[in-house]
Amino acid sequence: MKNYAKMQAAILGILAIVIMTSSILFLGSAKLNTPPKKDIVQLDSGWTISHGKKTYTVDSLQDANLGMVNNKEIVILESTLPNSEIYPASIQFRSILATVDVYVDNDLIYTYGHLIADDKKMVPKMQNFISLPTGYSGKKLKIVMVSCEDEAFSGFSDIYFGTFSDISTYLLQKNRLSLIIGAFLCIFGFILLILAPILTFSDFHDYSIIFSALTSLSMGIYILCYNDIFWFFTDHASISNFLEYFSLFSIPAVNAGFVMSSKQTKHLLLCKIFLIVDVGFIIVTSAFHVLNIIHICRFILCLHILAIVEGLSIIGSIVITIISRAKSRKEFDTRIYSTDLLIVGFILLLGCSIIDIIKFNVLKYLKMGEVNATISFMTIGSFFFMLCLLINYFYHCIEYINESTIQSQLEGLAYTDSLTRLSNRAKCELSLANTKGRYTIISIDLDYLKYTNDNYGHSAGDTLLSGFATMLKSSFIDASLVGRMGGDEFIVVLPYIDASRRDTDLAILSELMNYRNGKNSNIHYSASWGYAESLDPSLNNPSAQLVYLLADKRMYSMKKKHHNESLGRLYSDLMKSQVSKEVSPSNA
Repeated sequence: MKNYAKMQAAILGILAIVIMTSSILFLGSAKLNTPPKKDIVQLDSGWTISHGKKTYTVDSLQDANLGMVNNKEIVILESTLPNSEIYPASIQFRSILATVDVYVDNDLIYTYGHLIADDKKMVPKMQNFISLPTGYSGKKLKIVMVSCEDEAFSGFSDIYFGTFSDISTYLLQKNRLSLIIGAFLCIFGFILLILAPILTFSDFHDYSIIFSALTSLSMGIYILCYNDIFWFFTDHASISNFLEYFSLFSIPAVNAGFVMSSKQTKHLLLCKIFLIVDVGFIIVTSAFHVLNIIHICRFILCLHILAIVEGLSIIGSIVITIISRAKSRKEFDTRIYSTDLLIVGFILLLGCSIIDIIKFNVLKYLKMGEVNATISFMTIGSFFFMLCLLINYFYHCIEYINESTIQSQLEGLAYTDSLTRLSNRAKCELSLANTKGRYTIISIDLDYLKYTNDNYGHSAGDTLLSGFATMLKSSFIDASLVGRMGGDEFIVVLPYIDASRRDTDLAILSELMNYRNGKNSNIHYSASWGYAESLDPSLNNPSAQLVYLLADKRMYSMKKKHHNESLGRLYSDLMKSQVSKEVSPSNA
């Protein structure tokens, strides 16, 4: 059974990974790209670059050894526009933390960031689209960028020439996979946040689902913002840029919170310290940025150091804990399996993030420049983490359903009378304790049970009890409770006060008993009952238990009448038995 559970869990996990991977790769493939209506030209060669006192010509912008550009330093790029008949034509390039001015034959045609810089605010990175004037072919193009921060950038992005629609479509399609993964992470994160209360306040008390949702949201938002996908859907570059930094700064905090809440490490105190430090870091840096004291971009290096230290510490701690638990684990548990699978995806995400952080800093402080840095490893790690999140959530649902089913089955065994299949005394008392409002309680006593047991055996007595229980369920179909209090005592709770409906149900019960008695069986059905209502004038704001005691007391007046009838039946049965004995020898 244990091996079957392992196989089932493994098959479901592999199937989910295969389906999601195939879907993502198909949606992110170049086969779905829309070809441009006109040619898109990458303006990579023939540039003259001026930085400080240095002026030089490069064969390719990618090979330009620009060095680190600090605050108020000016970088000028000059080239000649291509001879082309494309109209309306545009050029596009990406700038980071710098103002931009674009000239065609010394005529200013585009400017960006000066008003923001004059207010001493952070100039956000920008996808600059510049519409070229009529007759641009062969004219001189000059791009002037002025850095507004220390260590603002250290390289140039690709510069494209074409129509605005073609270039924007090309850029979106270039980042199609990032768009799909980022959007899915955001959507899935929102869904998990909505569903989190269900799992949080269920018997699982799994608070890690909240941090899983926040991790998914943070990664999704960061991927969309870093790849400038969010920029295409907003006119506020400052909001998009701040959202990118804020989501990035939130990732270490939600990661530490996830590990702590899922308790997948023995070093919970370390995770708590990381979480407190990370949350404090977010609050302080965001406050400094909003108050325009220190721009949030100045804390990137601190974040990278913090993220690497925390990431390596958490990975080491998790690996040690998983190895320790694997040695002591005696049986397979799908909940442990799904959580372990999520931890694997989480470790992969941390590892990929650390790789991208190192790669970013190598590019920034060496030759190429961070403007060309990608977060491909982080995107891949996020993709696999997304798969593990899906599988983990899938198993959480199965576990929740299984536990609910098992709980219902156990409650059925604990609260059901084995003979009559009605609610037993424990269930009846529990229901009475929770019964409020307007209701009617009927106390019912089955007649002739002892007589039947003594004269026809306990098997006949069991038949009498089970048959009577069936009649009760058939008669009181709208009752909130039909139960056996013990022996020959039964109880019915009607969730209303209606004499007509109550009497109709009791009449049905009488008819059913008369019908069964007409079959000339030794088993005779008869019952005594009494009823009381929650608004009975003889009671003052009573509990359901007091109402039941009053109904039980009233039942005994009917039982006395039936007791006299039972004595008559006993005499009749004795006479029949005597006649049978006298007739038997003569026949012999």
